[in-house]
Amino acid sequence: MKQSDHKFSDYFLIGLFLIILFSAFIQQATKIIPETPNQENRKLADEPVFAVNLLDPFPAAYEKYYNDHFVFRNHFVNWYAQISFNWFGISPYPEKVIIGKNNQLYLVPNELDTYQCKNLLTEAEITIIRKEFIHRNAYYSGKGVDYYMVICPTKYSVYPEYLPWFVRPDGDVNRTDQFIKVVRETGVEVVDLRKALLQAKDSVGDKLFWPTDNHWSELGAFLGYQEIIRQIQKKHPEVEMLKFGDFDIRPFDRTGGNLASMLNMQNKLRDSRYKFIQLYKNMTSMIQPCPFPFPQGIDKGEYFRGFEMQSDSLPHLLFIHDSFGKLIHPFMKDSFSRSVFIWDNWQYKVNEPIVEAENPDICVTMTLESLIGGLIKNIN
Repeated sequence: MKQSDHKFSDYFLIGLFLIILFSAFIQQATKIIPETPNQENRKLADEPVFAVNLLDPFPAAYEKYYNDHFVFRNHFVNWYAQISFNWFGISPYPEKVIIGKNNQLYLVPNELDTYQCKNLLTEAEITIIRKEFIHRNAYYSGKGVDYYMVICPTKYSVYPEYLPWFVRPDGDVNRTDQFIKVVRETGVEVVDLRKALLQAKDSVGDKLFWPTDNHWSELGAFLGYQEIIRQIQKKHPEVEMLKFGDFDIRPFDRTGGNLASMLNMQNKLRDSRYKFIQLYKNMTSMIQPCPFPFPQGIDKGEYFRGFEMQSDSLPHLLFIHDSFGKLIHPFMKDSFSRSVFIWDNWQYKVNEPIVEAENPDICVTMTLESLIGGLIKNIN
C-alpha cells in the first residue's frame, strides 16, 4: 500500500472520529437529521431551576432531565424498539408490555400479577373490604338507593389464548375472585363482567379489546353496558336496554394504543375502532357546568360527565368509574332520566357529598379488576 493511501485512511478515520465525537453538537446546531418526536407513554423530566439554596438535589434532577433530553435519544429509543420487535419478535420493555400471538399486547404492571394469582388479598385487606362494603350496603340501603359493584375484566381474563406459552396462572383463585366473594357476602350486588365477555367472544372474536391497548373496545364496552343493564332491570324493569340494532356500527382505523406507545410502535401497530352511530332520536342533553367542586389533583376534563332527559318513569343514576367507564357513557346515558358519571382519580370512593346532592335511585361503582388495590388503598 502506498504511503498516500495510508495518509488518506488515517485522515479518514480521524475525520470520522471527530464527526462522531461532535455529532451531538452538529445535530443540535444544524438539525441535519430530522427530529424524532418522543413517543413514550410518560411525561419526560422537566429542566430543574438552579437555585443557590437548593444545591443538593440539583445534580440528580439535572441528570434525570439530561437523560430524557440528550441529542439522538429519541432516535436510539425508536431504533431499539424497532430492532427488538421486528428482528427478534420480543418486547423492548418486557417489564411493561408482553407481546402475544397476532401482536396482541398485554400490560404487565398489576394486570399480570392479578392473572397469575400472585397478588392475593391478605386477611387484613379482606377485613377492610368486608367492613367497607357492610358500611356501603347500609349507607345506600338507608337512602333507598340500589347499589352495584361492577368488575371489568382485563385482556388477560378474556383472551388468555393469545398469551405466550410461558404466561400461565399459578393457581385457580386470584384476587378478583377473592374480592367478589367478600363483597357478595356483605349483601352488595356484584356484576362480574368477565363471564359476559368470555361468552360474547365466541361470536365477536378478538374485537372486545383493542389489540394494542389494555382497554376494551367500543364493542366490549357495549356488551358490558348490556350486562349491567340486565342486572339493573331485575329491580327496575322500566329501564330499557339498547341493542346492536339501535346503531349503525362503522369500523375505522387508528394509530396504536397506550401499549403500542410504551413500545414506541404506535405508528406501526394500528387498531380498528368502532363508531356507534345512533339510529334513534337523541333525547338527552349535557349537564353543564359541573355542579360539584373539583377535587384537588383531578383533571377537570375527566372528573365529571352528566346527562339528563325529560322522563317521569326512568330512574336517576350515579356512576363512579375509571378509564373503562368512558366508553360506557354514550350508551348508559340513554337509559336513565339523569345520569352522572364521576372519575375520582382511581379512588372509587362513595363520594357522599355527590350522593347527597344527586339523590340517585341507582349507584354503580365500576373498577378494572387489576385496580382493586386502588379501591382498598383509598378506603377510609
